[in-house]
Amino acid sequence: MPITFDRSICRDLNETISREWLVTNGVGGYAAGTIADVLTRMQHGLLVTSQKDAASTQLLSAKIDEEVVFDERKYYLGTNEYRDGTLNPAGFGHLEAFRLEEGFPVFTYQLGGIDGIMLEKRIWMPHGFNTTYIQYRLLSTSDFRNATQQVGRTSWRRNSEELSSEEFVRNNGFPAYPEAAQRMLSLTLLPLSAYRPHSQPQYGNNDWHFQVQVHSNSQQQASGEQDDAGDDYGLPLPMPKGVTGCTIRAWDGATPYSIFAVGHPDSQLSFIPTGVWYWHFLRRHDQAAGRPAIDDLYLPGVIKAKLWPCKDSVLTIMVTAEELSSLSFDQHQLNLSYKRSKAEQKHLVSSVIQPLRYFGEGGETSHDAQMLSLPPASDTTLSSEEFLRLLIQAADRFLVQRALPPGDPVDKMSLFSHSQQSAPVILSDYFSLEVHTRDALIALPGLTLATKRFDEARRILRYYARYFKQGLLPDRLPSLERPLEKRDYGSADTTLWYFFALDHYLQTTHDYQLLEELYHHLIESVNCYTQGTLNGIKVDPDDGLLRVDQPGNSLTWMRASIDGTPSAPRRGKPVEVNALWYNALSLMHQWTQHHEQSGYTSHEHEPSCYQVQATRCKEHFQERFWYAGGGYLYDVIDGPEGNDSSFRPHQLLALSLRYSPLDSERRRSVFELITEQLLTPFGL
Repeated sequence: MPITFDRSICRDLNETISREWLVTNGVGGYAAGTIADVLTRMQHGLLVTSQKDAASTQLLSAKIDEEVVFDERKYYLGTNEYRDGTLNPAGFGHLEAFRLEEGFPVFTYQLGGIDGIMLEKRIWMPHGFNTTYIQYRLLSTSDFRNATQQVGRTSWRRNSEELSSEEFVRNNGFPAYPEAAQRMLSLTLLPLSAYRPHSQPQYGNNDWHFQVQVHSNSQQQASGEQDDAGDDYGLPLPMPKGVTGCTIRAWDGATPYSIFAVGHPDSQLSFIPTGVWYWHFLRRHDQAAGRPAIDDLYLPGVIKAKLWPCKDSVLTIMVTAEELSSLSFDQHQLNLSYKRSKAEQKHLVSSVIQPLRYFGEGGETSHDAQMLSLPPASDTTLSSEEFLRLLIQAADRFLVQRALPPGDPVDKMSLFSHSQQSAPVILSDYFSLEVHTRDALIALPGLTLATKRFDEARRILRYYARYFKQGLLPDRLPSLERPLEKRDYGSADTTLWYFFALDHYLQTTHDYQLLEELYHHLIESVNCYTQGTLNGIKVDPDDGLLRVDQPGNSLTWMRASIDGTPSAPRRGKPVEVNALWYNALSLMHQWTQHHEQSGYTSHEHEPSCYQVQATRCKEHFQERFWYAGGGYLYDVIDGPEGNDSSFRPHQLLALSLRYSPLDSERRRSVFELITEQLLTPFGL
């Protein structure tokens, strides 16, 4: 059964405000929020774009609040939290159900009593476009009950959708126009807008009004609902009946974005400009973290429409930063967009199961990755197959094509079929939009190799290699707003994870042509570690172990600091850094042997050179890191205060890497002790 929450969860604010949804477009843009529809982070919004001509990632549309009139009663479906803690409105109280449909959020609101109707809202983004779609349609309560019984077995069926609008009008006795239909509702949408960096607040001002160009349809023009802003921002687009919208600029010269509504020709669709600020929205997650937490949003206008429960009475909202000439205002095409987006998500799963052909050393071949069988999920409503599906779809969210910083084009050897203005990266998370190199390299086998995205893995490894400097990789990759600085080359282990990721790639694809291309980077890296490189990172000639020692800095993954002082500096020889160092030396020995045997271009280093280093490193690792009094490994040795016997999970890397510096007996001892003392239901 897919992820589904019923009213017992949906109408509990504590449950819904802490559950977040995310949809992405594959190029760094996204939409995100909570099930309760409360924006709890500055980064929450309906359209967040990462465009090559923008100085930073921009949040353009924050949310859409819905007001519904049905059966002579008004319902407020949005939920907002304000600076003083007030919730107004509190529309989550009408939320009957929430589910993910191939990863896309679907909200169902109940209107009226037991014989009322259901308003369904779904949100998606097409791959490769800075556009978010929000679609509304009606269900009867009986349709909804029938549908909920089918979740997990068949697709949702809506009996009312089998009727066309003409049939609906005829069956309900309205020969010309469905306005008097008993199941019709009036929908008013409030698209709250912004124009700010996605992680920073927006402060409104009564002297600052967004520039709004209305694109009215023939029905609005006939009724006199015209835009009074003139055509300072370009001529308005003539809209067909059933389509309306506007183009918005926050100020002169700002990048424009647009909001369009596409409905049935008889839906009385209109856009009414307002131009007012809504003040002091609270972002509780930022408040708890001590960050700026108050945000102001701008309402450029309201969208009004009629809806009734028929298959072609659908209202689709487009929030987009794309060129208007590229947009389709045909409802059938918009429905196909959603179907294509769902099909792409299904293909992600099916492609993992089917063998994938690729070109590696020796020509074309095929590879059928071995997938471990999943144990029963802790949530009994999720089957192992469904759990795997969710993992694969979630993994896809973090693989994006990212615009290159100015002056940093893709190298000439890039595949000609890919954009010369972007490169594939693995995002660490969508709320920072940073590419942390260590995180990406650790995640690469699971996100790209297990899912058979071998070409993307290859391109990621090639692209990241371009940032080697004095044998090190930076902690993060550059972005349009943040070029690299010297301090970004500030960790001892990040580069060693590159050896780990490349090894997994080679084991899976046997693409040793890539190894030949990257080999000079690997040789230089080992040489720099051995002879000494930035930040006091250097192999100790006395024992062959890697030392990291720079006062005032933390050079491992534990980078937290208080007032600029590292909370865990770990100066000396950290256990996981040396486990990674031994693994890298062992891999270099193996790869150099392969080069000799395969007749590749000779290099100055012989396999025996790395074998000698690896053997010496292993001997001293076992001798010096073993804490006999505890039956585990020291966390750091040769620190300013001697050896640190803190019992930490870092030592697991000495067990889990392909080449372990520990013998089997000591590996077992460490594993059993960590399982006994550090393993919790929430991890280590």
